[in-house]
Amino acid sequence: MLAETALAYGLAAVLVYNNSVVVLGPGAWSGGVGPRRALVAAVLGQLTGALTSHIERLRLGVHELVYVLALYAALTAAGVSLPLSVASFALTGLRPEAAALWLASPAFALVAYLLCKLPRVCRPAPMLSLLLASYAFGYNNIALFSTDPLLTAASILAGTYLGLRFSRRILLLVGLGARDVVAINLTLAIAAAVGSALAIPVSFTLVAYSAVLAASMSHRVRIIRAGELVRAYLGIVAAMAAALIPRAAGLLPLRV
Repeated sequence: MLAETALAYGLAAVLVYNNSVVVLGPGAWSGGVGPRRALVAAVLGQLTGALTSHIERLRLGVHELVYVLALYAALTAAGVSLPLSVASFALTGLRPEAAALWLASPAFALVAYLLCKLPRVCRPAPMLSLLLASYAFGYNNIALFSTDPLLTAASILAGTYLGLRFSRRILLLVGLGARDVVAINLTLAIAAAVGSALAIPVSFTLVAYSAVLAASMSHRVRIIRAGELVRAYLGIVAAMAAALIPRAAGLLPLRV
């Protein structure tokens, strides 16, 4: 029980870290929010979302958790972004509607593209949209692993702080304006709302990369490379395949 708890919240911290690098970074460093305010908003939003979520908690054993973390490490070394919430959820049963939602996630880029065409946004909009996206992430993703409020808060604080610090190294060159950040955050919140309505976690990394690419297209400038989106999409495919392999071979004592 102790090992399962430690692995589950370790996985949750890594999940939050990844989201902080991809989603929180642009708003903090490029969208005018600022790192300190972004950290506070993200922690409060994620924690509130996780604690108020009606998403069913995952019941994964030590073998499943080790399997997901090992897969994450291997794919990260290969340059592929594995969505931890999707991979963990898929292990409990790969539902057709879940697979359809994950594979169609790049379609949310259309929402971001349209939002980027807005003439202007008010000054509080980047912060408010960041708070909303953080709440959606906590509700739709972090809640899958949340059973203890204190451990949830600790994993959120650690993952957010470390992810935000590291994101500065790779996102300072991202040319996102306040309107782009608002569009991306609202797109993430909408995608999470759709997923939550179906009781399915969404890949915030894939939706975020799709939204950022849409933002760059709306301004006719390159903000990220299409390869980043491809690697995130490969992560979705890998997550589904990783759920099918042990099920077919009987390698893991999966709990349904």
